[in-house]
Amino acid sequence: MPSKTKLSQDGSVRSWKRIALVLVALLVMGVLYFWLFLADDVRSSGDEPDASLSKSEAEYAASRQLFAVTEVNIRDRPTTQDSAILGKLPRGSAVTGTLKMGMDGTSSWFELADGKGYIADINLSETQPPVITKELGNKIWTTDQAIDIWAQPDTASGLLDRVKAGTALTLFGLTATNYIEVKLPKGGVGYLADGAGILDRLGGKPLIISFSPQNCSFGKELDTEFAKIGARLRAKWAELESKEFVDEEARDKAYASVEGKSTFMKFQRSFEGLSITAIAQHYEAQSVYFADPPAKVIDVFRRKGFAIGKDGTFPSTDLYAAIAPTRGEGAAYGKTDLGCGV
Repeated sequence: MPSKTKLSQDGSVRSWKRIALVLVALLVMGVLYFWLFLADDVRSSGDEPDASLSKSEAEYAASRQLFAVTEVNIRDRPTTQDSAILGKLPRGSAVTGTLKMGMDGTSSWFELADGKGYIADINLSETQPPVITKELGNKIWTTDQAIDIWAQPDTASGLLDRVKAGTALTLFGLTATNYIEVKLPKGGVGYLADGAGILDRLGGKPLIISFSPQNCSFGKELDTEFAKIGARLRAKWAELESKEFVDEEARDKAYASVEGKSTFMKFQRSFEGLSITAIAQHYEAQSVYFADPPAKVIDVFRRKGFAIGKDGTFPSTDLYAAIAPTRGEGAAYGKTDLGCGV
């Protein structure tokens, strides 16, 4: 018969075995619970590295040299809100520093290596901006058709945007490779291909002028516009003719308000690099107005084969035709008047 001591020892062993089994069961249940319910949350919360995030962090940490693509402000803080402008950096200047997140938590800023300010990253580029051969003075051009804006003066550089006709663009200058540098609304610059062709269209949609000093014809399209003005004037005269007036004085006053008056119509088009601004029907003459100075308009028409005197007149038999500075009411519509009439 077993002794009491041995029975006691056997009971203790069995108790520890039961406790060990319970602990193992709890451990297994915990592991299963973790993999079934918590593992995905842990993985998605960032325990495994995100390659794109690591690259972004590396970009922000690395010191680099960038170039100003336009004249830029140096600010005391990485924000445009409530920050002071410490100075300006000329276009093409090289700067060294690191990228920093803006105070708004979304924008990117470049902290100068000397610790003396911040520049909005959108106004900087890894490549030096191209040489501008012709400055355009930030001229506003409204596109006459859809047009692509490129990241560099090269159609292989990457497309920044494709804007539709009627979009206002700020033109900075023409590059040596025939691209126009444009300032973007949110900062930075882009490039338009066929710069010379765009310059020819700055005044608007291209127009053909087939001018004849002998009969004052300006070509099919302009003659059509003058015919429309003539039709409106005839309708106005017909209305006056059919109107009943209280007396002759009232009739004379009504006729005097339109008789011999010039009718102007704004007409935004381009011709051989010139900007047409308006046309006008006078009593016995017609005018086409240009935003360009007379010397430039004369030069273009001479290159088209017209014989023009030093005083700007065309050889004509019975009519007067000339390119001259605008005057009177016409001065409000441009700098040059291509006029023809009696």
